[in-house]
Amino acid sequence: MKTRLLLLLLALVATAAIACGPTSPIPSATETELEVAASNTDSSLAEEVAPAPEATNEGNADTADTQLVVAESTAASNGQLAMGRLDSGHYYMGDINAPVIIEEFSDFQCPFCARFNADTFSIIKQEAIANGEAMVVFYDFPLSFHPQGLPAANAARCAGDQGAEYFWAMHDLLFAQTAQWSNDQPNDVFKSYAAELQLDQAAFDDCVDTNAHLETIQADMALGQQRGVSGTPTFFLNEQPLVGAVPVADFRQALAKVAAGESIAAPPPAVPDDVEIPPFEMPEPAVLAVSTVPTLGQADAPITIVEFSDYQCPFCNRHVSETMPTLMAEMIETGRVRYEFKDFPLDNIHPEARSAAEAARCAAEQSETSYWAMHDALFTNQSAWSGQGANASTIYAQLATEIGLDGAQISECVTSGRYASAVQADVDEGFALGVSGTPAFYINGYFISGAQPYELFDTVVSAIETDELESLFRRAYDSQVAAYLQQLQQQQAQQQAPQAPAGPTAPIEVPTNESPSVGDPNAPITIVEYTDFQCPFCGRHFAETFPLIQENYVDKGLVRYVFKDFPLSNHPQAPKAAEAARCAHEQGQFLAMHHILFERQGDWSGRNDAPTFFSGYAAELGLDMATFDECLNSGQYAEAVQADLQEGLSVGVTGTPSFVVNGQLVVGALPYATFDQALQSLLEE
Repeated sequence: MKTRLLLLLLALVATAAIACGPTSPIPSATETELEVAASNTDSSLAEEVAPAPEATNEGNADTADTQLVVAESTAASNGQLAMGRLDSGHYYMGDINAPVIIEEFSDFQCPFCARFNADTFSIIKQEAIANGEAMVVFYDFPLSFHPQGLPAANAARCAGDQGAEYFWAMHDLLFAQTAQWSNDQPNDVFKSYAAELQLDQAAFDDCVDTNAHLETIQADMALGQQRGVSGTPTFFLNEQPLVGAVPVADFRQALAKVAAGESIAAPPPAVPDDVEIPPFEMPEPAVLAVSTVPTLGQADAPITIVEFSDYQCPFCNRHVSETMPTLMAEMIETGRVRYEFKDFPLDNIHPEARSAAEAARCAAEQSETSYWAMHDALFTNQSAWSGQGANASTIYAQLATEIGLDGAQISECVTSGRYASAVQADVDEGFALGVSGTPAFYINGYFISGAQPYELFDTVVSAIETDELESLFRRAYDSQVAAYLQQLQQQQAQQQAPQAPAGPTAPIEVPTNESPSVGDPNAPITIVEYTDFQCPFCGRHFAETFPLIQENYVDKGLVRYVFKDFPLSNHPQAPKAAEAARCAHEQGQFLAMHHILFERQGDWSGRNDAPTFFSGYAAELGLDMATFDECLNSGQYAEAVQADLQEGLSVGVTGTPSFVVNGQLVVGALPYATFDQALQSLLEE
């Protein structure tokens, strides 16, 4: 039977895209979904790219920075290259009038970026840049699993505050000495570099200590994601993408092609015989009922945004605080958009959300503006009433009084339940449409999931206004087909050649006391697995091999099996899944959650609302939901998950699943027979 690729149509902006969702089975999303590639605000989607994979699609570049408005510059002299800072705040090197503009998105802690800087960029500087054939503009794109990447980017910009030449000097130091500052106190090392460069130490130290350039770096990350960047290093040569630590010969060839007006885009990967790619089809917009609460904006606005929301959902709160103000100023108040609000309380995980929705509707009895005032108050004070049970209604009345409303009326109205049916009508409509979490939006009937940044709304609204929505869908379709085929090829290559690489002569020592495990702690053999809950090969190991290891070795006291996390950057839901397993471990249910996550990998993998599935699994296991949700939503174990990943990297783990078996590294989803033979040999020693 042919494998059918079920494509989600992704928009071109990809930033924070996490959503709350119900714990009970729900209908799948309709085909009107315009999904956004998910990544937490820490950019967990971003992928560190190994050398020389080729780009498969044209860039959707924001060209504002490539207009090259210079804020300051240092002219070339005495063999020194021209350097400067653009008005956008980005540092450049080379002739501002060069025919080829190289835009580099990079991460100072990425080893492939360091390799590119040492092996390729050092030569390109001497050739194309020195000769005036190209110039380079640097953008920051620190990856989430490189925790010092962001402070390093800030340090480079702090140096740049004292002159563009100092930015590039710090740039080179950071790449050349990565090992020195990849620790818990990177700023101390950065300050020593500043002294070495004879910078104004006090100004530099203050800049570093206050993370002065944090917002600028985050803006670079958002821009990179908008342009399709998912790993480092990534380049745009006159807006044509080139991905990876490309060897110098290949980079020279790409520069020559771009200078000649040719395309450097690689042909799309071939479609395997057993894969069927559905043709592109423009989805039909959903038809929604008119909201029964006061709306925002002009009634005759050409575009309508409908939000399904949950007052207790933290991601809805993020939308209200971070995105809604700009939507209001740029779209609603300008007459571009009419904004409608619908209730979608997720009762299983947010028990007070329904009564909060009723409280907001009760406020509308006092005036239309009172509805939105109460809406804002409920979100602003979410922590005050969330989790308060029956006492939440009292807090709603207090909030109403604080904002000048009649609190007694709110209390009476909520108690009467007269808006319960109206709230349920919104919920029923949401389920009928296929809404699976909150916040969820329909822009003229086209679905967007999750707490998205303003840029996404602007992209879609602008596409509708300029009649380019179909083009947006088509580009997203083409991009996802290419990405899927590349991933499939990589998986097939890994599957065809699983092997255990030559390990070190000395056994690898990894700490195991703090990690979940099964089996006798004194067993003669210890297997440490580095796994990724979203990895299909880890799923195969779990389904086919682990049960036999458990039955024949763990349960017989011969093997202690230890679980460690190694979420890969191209699996954006994997880190949160790992956190969910650890949160379950707090309540003695790690293995049960581990099993559910792998057994239902296909349900949550690739979904922006994956955390709501994890909450649902916790409910099925009978966990204390308040404790579990607090643990998961707070990111309590995010650092521990990343610590496992860094530990794995330090002992040579590069992919999943990987195992350390009595100190020896073994890589790949190997068949049980291979493990059995190896374990028997160890027992005979």
